[in-house]
Order: sequence, then C-alpha cells, then structure tokens
Amino acid sequence: MRVLFASWAGGGHFAPLAPIGWALRAAGHEVFVAGQPSGAAAIVQSGLPALPVGPDVDMFEVLRTRRAGSHERGYPGMLATAEAIADGLADDLVAFGRAWRPDLVVYEPASLVGPLLARVLGIPAVRQLWTCDFTAPVAGFPATVTGPLPARFGLAAFDTAGDLTLDPCPPALQVVDDLRRQPIRYIPYNGPAVVPGWLREPPRGRRICVCWGTSLHAMDPGLMAHVPGLVRALGSLAVEIVVAVLDAHRASFTNLPANVRAIGPVPLHLLLPTCDAIVHQGGGGTLMTAAACGVPQVVIPSISDQIFNARYVAASGAGIHVPGGASADAADVADRVVEVLTEPAYRVAAAGLAEQMRARPTPAEVVTVLRTLASSR
Repeated sequence: MRVLFASWAGGGHFAPLAPIGWALRAAGHEVFVAGQPSGAAAIVQSGLPALPVGPDVDMFEVLRTRRAGSHERGYPGMLATAEAIADGLADDLVAFGRAWRPDLVVYEPASLVGPLLARVLGIPAVRQLWTCDFTAPVAGFPATVTGPLPARFGLAAFDTAGDLTLDPCPPALQVVDDLRRQPIRYIPYNGPAVVPGWLREPPRGRRICVCWGTSLHAMDPGLMAHVPGLVRALGSLAVEIVVAVLDAHRASFTNLPANVRAIGPVPLHLLLPTCDAIVHQGGGGTLMTAAACGVPQVVIPSISDQIFNARYVAASGAGIHVPGGASADAADVADRVVEVLTEPAYRVAAAGLAEQMRARPTPAEVVTVLRTLASSR
C-alpha cells in the first residue's frame, strides 16, 4: 500500500502524524510526507521521508495578517489561511499523486490539500486529529470547501473531514457527532529528544511544568508576554518549576524565582511523568501529552482552538480553564495551581484520562483498518 501524508508547515501539526507513519512503514507500506520545503527537516528528523512541494510560505506571517482583520479571526481566519497554503501546494502535489498513485491520503485537519488530493485521485482521505476536534463540522468548522481551489481541478467542492477520522482523544475529550471515527492511541512525539541529566534525578518535591508551545510567540509575541510573570507568581509556591520553552524564548524570562529548576527545550513526554501539574496555553500537543501522562492541567488559552481545548479539559475534571489569555491574573493562576495540587479529584480524573488513552488501539493495530479502507475503492 502507498500512503501519502499531507501537513502544512507547522511542527505541532506534523508531529501527530509521525506515529501512524512509523506504523505503516514498520508494516512494510510505502510512505511520503508532503509539505512545504521549510517543513522537510522536521519530517526527516522523525525518520519519515519528506516530499517538499510548492513554494515556501511563512505560515505565521499569513496568520498575523489574517488576525489583523477582526472579521477573519476564529474559523474564518483559519479556513482562509488553510486554503491559501493548500492553494500553493495543490498543483505540485496533484501532479505527484497522479504519477505515484497512492492508495490513501492521511492528513491533519489544517492541511486541506489532503482531502482535495484524495477527491481528485478518487481515493480515501483519512483525517488524523492532534487534539480535541475543534475542526469537526458539528463544532462549527465548514464541512466542505467550495470556490476557486476545488474548481481548479474540476470539482464543485470537497469535504474537510474526509472518509475517516483517526481520533486519539479519550471519550471524555472527544467530540460526539455522526462522523466515522476510528479510535487510535495517542503516542506523544515532541521531536528528536535527548534526556537531560537533571531529569534522571528524582524531583526535589512537587514539580510543575510551565509550557507555552512553539506557535503563539511566532504568531504574536504579545500572546506570550505574560508568561514570565506567571512563573514569578508561581515562585511563591513550595514547588519546583520547570519552564519548557524554545531557546528563542529564554531571553524573556528574567528575575526568575529560586525554585525554577530549568528553562529551555525539554521533551514533554519525558518531563511530564515527573510532574504533579502543568500550566500551559492549551495547544493540542501539550494538552494531549499531559493527558497521556495523567497530569492535571491549568490551561490559559488565548486563541479559538486553545479555548475549545481548555473547555474540554475542564469538563473532563482533569484540569482548570482560566480565561483571559495574556490578561489572566498571575495570582489567580497560582491559586488554581494550588487547587489542582491539593484537590485529589483532579489527579483522579487525569489518571482516568491516561487509562482511557492506553485502552485505545495502537497505531500498529489501526494499520489494518487503513488497509481495509484503501482496498474498498
């Protein structure tokens, strides 16, 4: 079987595709991961073969421009951005697809070129989620794409959800609708990882992770400007704090309290099993890795998908949604951290999420489902 993956140029969007890509390769199937040339390095580092297509587009510049117009925030802005990126990739990818003749397309929800290609080639399209399904039509995301993009290939429209959704969410975080969904276990992948020496030592006491992902700062530095203040507020607690941020963000963290153990890049799937709580922005990879590790969450979202995620975490009982984004009160956040550390119900609910996630079929088991789907056309 030949499987073509599609992802736009964002590490957090590609990473959830890697485990099913590994499973397909291990089962002897051929795989290519298509994306913009700037995303090729992240794909290659995962051990999967990259297929650079189209021109490079600065995704974050497009998002900043879209966000500047208030009429394009939320779903309209995301859809317009996704269509603009797909438009640049479509010709190259359709030409490659017609020559290589894949049996299946697997794509992440923002990569609209995936279901477009599948429709053009007449093969199944499989949508791989990375978190709570904020792009489900029932949640308000458009069910179809119409207009110039599909028309260029002789189509009136194509579906955004494809033929099958691989859903890694445990039931407590899962959107309920009529889409055909295949459960799949979430395997945390945060990129190439080296275990730091200090992480092999036992925590000095209760440990809290503070993490703000990789995208918000690139989209708008102001969306992350409040995080150093949150860390300083947490310094009043009798805990050890690990700030997991990119090297490019470290300069913003000054006058840190003495109980900050480390600051910089740390692979979350290795760090979080040692933590008692995590404070974060609601990004999908962070949320799902914390859920898989059974760690209670304090979520302070700033943009629409993060708010969606935060609400689901709060509804599951495994964490707290603190509204306000960059304007959230630091002292209130510290109080919420104390709450998740001292109220056992949060730890019990978080452990329940992890148990539910471990009960999902592994990517290796899902390969059989994909093979059956591909042979149905």
